[in-house]
Amino acid sequence: MNSARRVPFSLLLAGSPIVSAHASPGPLDGARLVQCVLEHATSDDEAVFKDMMVAALNEGDGALKASPVQRSKLMMNLALTRCEAGMSMPATPQFQAAAGLYGRQIGAKLMNKAFEKLN
Repeated sequence: MNSARRVPFSLLLAGSPIVSAHASPGPLDGARLVQCVLEHATSDDEAVFKDMMVAALNEGDGALKASPVQRSKLMMNLALTRCEAGMSMPATPQFQAAAGLYGRQIGAKLMNKAFEKLN
């Protein structure tokens, strides 16, 4: 590809409403971010975690290798579009910790739903 035709991804995002709305966010509050993402997660978002949990129980290595990418995309999309996270936040250790907490909390939520169906 001709290098003159390539446009850096950051320039494409420069005019994006996401970047404009979140250009200078405050410090990351991981607990607040997790709560916001949980509140905005849809049943389609939860399906990503259900698939991962089923793959783990069935020891399906292929699905487990693909799931971190799906989970990361899900968390970043919700954080950036619904929860006032800035574009640089996903690279921070605080965001990574919040993403782990989100995964544990949504997993617990799904397990609780499953056990409620058994009763």
